[in-house]
Amino acid sequence: MGFNEVVKQLEGLVVITSVVGIIFALLKTGTTKATIQSQKELIETLTAQVNELRNLHIENEKAISELQGQVSVYKELPLNQLSTSMAEIAKAQKDILRLLKQK
Repeated sequence: MGFNEVVKQLEGLVVITSVVGIIFALLKTGTTKATIQSQKELIETLTAQVNELRNLHIENEKAISELQGQVSVYKELPLNQLSTSMAEIAKAQKDILRLLKQK
């Protein structure tokens, strides 16, 4: 093997290494761009979901506060007086029916 042959082989290795390096760089750049685009789309999707869930949470909080208001109204109702009043109404209705039947 002569010096010229070794130089030619080295030149061939350098060319092949350069081509492989360029191809790798191009693929890596394309992959990086695709990854960045994919992450951008994912971030946009997640942002939309967060906004939707935030709005749903606000609606749920409004509904919960409305229900809490209704519960507090029911808690304040005097149930004993209601039952007594209902009994009096039932008695009055019976009396009215009895009077109507007598006529």
